[in-house]
Amino acid sequence: MEVVVALLMWLGDPPILKEHLYVPDQKMSTCLKMKRTAERSGSAIYQCIKANALVKDKHILSISRMDD
Repeated sequence: MEVVVALLMWLGDPPILKEHLYVPDQKMSTCLKMKRTAERSGSAIYQCIKANALVKDKHILSISRMDD
């Protein structure tokens, strides 16, 4: 596992994690820009986090939140 910046998408009530996206340049500022763009076009809840993740070819296979 490695530490990555990821954009999470939550759907439903209560919110359930439906998707996690690897941020290409691994910058939180890029993730926040992606989040703003996504929030304009949908009703999901988006969140940028640094997390431990299993990554293969720049795709997140599994993710776990880091302890703060």
